[in-house]
Amino acid sequence: MDYTAVVAKISPSIAKIYCLVGNKVVGTGSGFLFLKKGILVTCDHVVEGSESLMCRFPDDEKFYPAKIAIRDPEHDLALLKLEVDRAPLPLGKPEEVKQGMPVIFSGFPLSLEALTTHQGILSAITKDAIGMTTYLIDGTVNSGNSGCPLMNATGEVIGVVNAKRQERTDLLNKVGKMSLGAISIHGVDLVEMYQALISNVQLGIGYAVPASYIPEYKELPPKDATPKKNNPPLS
Repeated sequence: MDYTAVVAKISPSIAKIYCLVGNKVVGTGSGFLFLKKGILVTCDHVVEGSESLMCRFPDDEKFYPAKIAIRDPEHDLALLKLEVDRAPLPLGKPEEVKQGMPVIFSGFPLSLEALTTHQGILSAITKDAIGMTTYLIDGTVNSGNSGCPLMNATGEVIGVVNAKRQERTDLLNKVGKMSLGAISIHGVDLVEMYQALISNVQLGIGYAVPASYIPEYKELPPKDATPKKNNPPLS
């Protein structure tokens, strides 16, 4: 299939997320504007541990500051709020999500600055012991793709890609959190090497959560908009 028109349509709504501690970038991920202007969806683990966040869109060199609005660790999702005037991506119809359907996902894998789009098929729809649904994708998912939109062939969102979801995630997380310099042989930092291997491994099967798990964002009324109580009349 030719996705030229679809990619051109969705690109302005997909951002690269930079996670900072102080002035240092400690991680990157992907995110997408969804349902409402100024609301960006990503994975919770993308923003975990950051002190501040910046976002950049592929057609703009400007960096936009973002703040965490909602975190949902259970589904590994987060909503960010930023001041941008861009159209959000539309929601696909849940009843049309079927095993074997063609899918695409666009994000910023491997710390690339260029928006990268992959295609594949929805290879399976599974449920775990507590009934949580997961989409399995036959497509190339890499570190950095976390938080990017899983879409149908017309560019409608059906899920959120999670590149951190792997077999033995518990073990890989421990390696990822190890301090550099802990183990070295002949001057080679083994922890740094293991972390690089984990970050660059290409998964034959990717994971995503359904779009129905994305938390709803509601604007809170400003404090000065709270109705004032009428003072009792003076007697």
